[in-house]
Amino acid sequence: MFRELLMGIAGGTLSGILPGIHVNTLAALVSRLGVGDNLVLLAMGLTHTFLDVVPSAFLGVPDEGTALGVLPAHRLVLDGRAMEVVRIALWSSLLAIVMTVPLLPIYLRLAPLYRPSVGRLAVLFLAAMIIFTETGMRKLHALAIFLLSGILGILTFRLELSQPFYHLFTGLFGIPVILTSLHRRSHPPLEPGGADVLMEGWRFGLFSLLGTVLGMAASLVPAFTSSQAALIGSFLSRDERSFLTVVFSVNTANFIFSLVNFFSTGRVRNGIVALMHPHSVGLGTLVMASLFVGLAVTLYGEPLAEAVLMLLRGIPYRPLNAAVLVFLVVLSLIFDGFSGLLVLLGASLVGLLAVILGVKRTNCMGVLMLGIIIG
Repeated sequence: MFRELLMGIAGGTLSGILPGIHVNTLAALVSRLGVGDNLVLLAMGLTHTFLDVVPSAFLGVPDEGTALGVLPAHRLVLDGRAMEVVRIALWSSLLAIVMTVPLLPIYLRLAPLYRPSVGRLAVLFLAAMIIFTETGMRKLHALAIFLLSGILGILTFRLELSQPFYHLFTGLFGIPVILTSLHRRSHPPLEPGGADVLMEGWRFGLFSLLGTVLGMAASLVPAFTSSQAALIGSFLSRDERSFLTVVFSVNTANFIFSLVNFFSTGRVRNGIVALMHPHSVGLGTLVMASLFVGLAVTLYGEPLAEAVLMLLRGIPYRPLNAAVLVFLVVLSLIFDGFSGLLVLLGASLVGLLAVILGVKRTNCMGVLMLGIIIG
């Protein structure tokens, strides 16, 4: 058991800290090589939810689960609070694991009750909230961004790409951040800063609980993703730290509850689960394995992130961003050739348009939501 968990932790660490490498991609590769043990995949996916803060915060390269946290995390990093962002990610993820335990009996009763109509109504309500919280004429701009990203998403998912989420979320949320950084004449150096979380303990716990509950909802309803669940949290959290606490808690809780959903009902809610063997992992084994992985990653996560940051500090910021941009484009070509690159370009243009129009980037979540709403 420990050998499998350690293998998974190693794989999740690799996918977590490397920009553009999603854990689903690595897990699929590992499975093709004959390593398909459920515990290996569990540890790999869970470790990734702890460490994907590194590329999203330090470089602005998101995956689906952390897309909405890119800008708040990036702002704190540029303010010299990089290690605080990492600690928020690690401890909110660990708290999410702990908080899933008392919620499991409730979840096991709710999971079989899901109906598709519930998800569609929830997404419609959430879309209205996103658009109408903008002010004045920005409501129309927000609607335009929502529709453009939604149409892009609908067309992309008809192309049968191997990595559609990579092209869409890197373009909508990652490329605009990098291009904006390249456009600046000067950049503050990446400073680790203090790791102390400048937030009251009770608030940190409260927003972790909120993220855990939202992650539970996201795993119940396939229409909801981690990012969409985090959107709800964005209406309840009014500063970067509380919002990031919600985002990272959602991401981890969603992964764990998706596993529970699979082993209790057989429903597949994420790419890692789709690669698992159908035989059940006992609930006690799942909880103990998750706690072991969470504690292990929390212990080495900060030193690892600081080592990555020290490496990045030795590279001038503008060339670093340019190199990351080239790397992301090359990855797009490797994954899906010209079609993938075309989607990446279209998503980048929509993401940049949101910046130019001055509307919140959350409106780009239409990329997933519009298709669900219209069925």
